[in-house]
Amino acid sequence: MNTLWFLAAIGVPCIWGIQGVMLKFGIGEFPPIFMVSLRFLLMFIILSPFLMRMKGYFSKAAVIGLTQGVMHFALLYIGFKYSDVTSGMIVYQTNAIFTLFLGSIILGETLTKHGLAGTLVCILGVSFILGMPQENTNIYGLLIITASALMFAVGNVCVRKFGQFDPVGLNATVALTAFPALLALSFMTEQGQISSLYNASLEAWGALLYTAIFGGVLAFILWYKLLAKFSVDKITPFSLLMPFFAMLGSIVILDEKVTIANWIGAIITVAGIAIIQFGHNLLKNNQFSKPAAISK
Repeated sequence: MNTLWFLAAIGVPCIWGIQGVMLKFGIGEFPPIFMVSLRFLLMFIILSPFLMRMKGYFSKAAVIGLTQGVMHFALLYIGFKYSDVTSGMIVYQTNAIFTLFLGSIILGETLTKHGLAGTLVCILGVSFILGMPQENTNIYGLLIITASALMFAVGNVCVRKFGQFDPVGLNATVALTAFPALLALSFMTEQGQISSLYNASLEAWGALLYTAIFGGVLAFILWYKLLAKFSVDKITPFSLLMPFFAMLGSIVILDEKVTIANWIGAIITVAGIAIIQFGHNLLKNNQFSKPAAISK
């Protein structure tokens, strides 16, 4: 991996981590569900030329749009309204646990020993955050983010069940499905949408553009290109950096005070996710590294 590809692999989790920081600027002035509906509108405008790639698969992709697009993002934006960035981003990593167990229950995938061990480690890490949240964090906000992680996992299982999709075309379909549904949900449950469009600051508009263009389009395209060029085991570990970029962003940009419990929770949670994702490879490598028995 040359320097440019390495920077791209570092840049994607950085973009996604800072996206949590940008959310704070946006949902402070836009109603949360209304903001995410605008995000998907912008994404659809950019990605609409790729819709034809999903010809014949639109109905299946729409199901993913309803789970990962509508329910996942609606809960995520609401949860971050009542949570600090660091705690919320760490708790959001529970999507790996939900994906593991739902894959076992719905798809019949094998639940391995290292998967269970990693899950227990993740639960321990998240418990530091839920048990000792920051002063500016409502515990219910973290529980809403946990529900968001669950819906993201449901979408992951749908992707696995329905088969391989063109990733950019899928993003375009999810945006097309999510935008009108989220907009309708916003007008049913929120107020002040129109006034927020007139009164939003440049920071809020910048946050919206960042989440749509950088977080929703650019980062995904880079990530798919990395996965296409390099093996999964070389690329996926970079995603574990996302909570730490979120932490650094919240400290530098939002002046949030990250507690010792946050740092401990982040390290333990990411370690658990690493065990879930790469435990099998580690066991396999250890197995092959054992000295061969001397034949008699």
